[in-house]
Amino acid sequence: MKHIILILFIMGLSVCFVFAAVSIGDAATTEAQPSAGTAAAKPHPSAKRVAVLYFEDHSRFDSSTGCGCVPNFIGRIFGTKKKWDLEAGFPTLLNRRLAETIVYQPVSRDELLDAMAKMTLSRHNLKKLDKAQRAAFAKHLNADVIVMGDIREFGQARMKANASRQLREGGREAQAAPLTASYMTGVQVMGYRHRAIVKLNMKFYEASGNEIATVPISAVRHHSLAGTQVSGLEASITESGTNLRFGQTSERHGKNLRPIVKPTELNKIKFATAEYDRTLLGMVTNDALIKVVRALRDNFGPNFITPWETPNENDEEKKKVDKEASKHPIKITYLDSENPDMIYINAGSARGLAIDQKFAVYTHGEPIRDIDTGEILDYIPKKIATVAVSEIRNDRLSVVKIVEKTGDLKKGDLLKSIPAEIVEEQ
Repeated sequence: MKHIILILFIMGLSVCFVFAAVSIGDAATTEAQPSAGTAAAKPHPSAKRVAVLYFEDHSRFDSSTGCGCVPNFIGRIFGTKKKWDLEAGFPTLLNRRLAETIVYQPVSRDELLDAMAKMTLSRHNLKKLDKAQRAAFAKHLNADVIVMGDIREFGQARMKANASRQLREGGREAQAAPLTASYMTGVQVMGYRHRAIVKLNMKFYEASGNEIATVPISAVRHHSLAGTQVSGLEASITESGTNLRFGQTSERHGKNLRPIVKPTELNKIKFATAEYDRTLLGMVTNDALIKVVRALRDNFGPNFITPWETPNENDEEKKKVDKEASKHPIKITYLDSENPDMIYINAGSARGLAIDQKFAVYTHGEPIRDIDTGEILDYIPKKIATVAVSEIRNDRLSVVKIVEKTGDLKKGDLLKSIPAEIVEEQ
């Protein structure tokens, strides 16, 4: 009896130690992983406030399976409502992409509703705003730019083909011969191709209510599978790579995960969620919205490198910009006496400038004179400051702010770009 009690006591202690270890591990994990609010990147000091007013859905996407695979008339008969609310989901997804840039600060939904209440506007009225109303609305929101979208096409189509036959090895000859066997198995050759497409028509407006640009956006993705199945062994090739499956192993088995394309799986997924991003439609939706962010940058500014680009993405274009820069030096063109951080330079988006890009400022130092005549031939350049780009006004004008200085800046002072490796060392 004593032995039994001792064993039970030891087992109890073991369970306590296990729970304690798990609790400590969870606490450590909680401390190591900051909350979503803490982890979110802070907006840039000169961030542009972007108000995404609405997305109007003209895609006729209406499917009882939520994937756009069922013809519209069948969806209208058997589906009581749209599975995914695109008009509500697209602004949410675009605001996420805008926030990731740091340069753009999306206006929150609460701010939109508050401004709509002040102007007694309904959601339907937002689609009919004139120039004066857009300007008033932007003022209520303190927005620098207004974005409106039109979903022209959204859906996923599928083509599928397969062929199969039975193979039999052996027979009477196999039965007559010793140590041989006969078997029968199935061989199946299969393949399918999914095509997901999103087409948008975007409109950008200034805070004054004037239209900046109307930009068509299109994104397409394909997912194909071709494979052979012999008995329980399946080999397949997709854009993600090669996969092998034996028996009842899940089709997600292996290191190459396929995008979610099956209507039955799509039907269980909510729109604009992390799981939606793993679908083929989710991937192409994000492709389209990233293009929207780039279009906003190219048509409204400021010029910057988005999180989905790399500085070396356009090497040829950079060479052209550098060549042009060598012909026309960047100089200070105007200084605002009332605001020392408003220093204007004669370069903008056409020169490939980016927000926070740093420059060294040089002024005329000691003169270099001709030894015989005393004529001034040139001046020794003297570094007097370091500045950083704070705003890009247009293709030929930007605003810089002083990072540090040892002398007074003046009109005509020369700016030279500081290499990235030197900026990192500083």
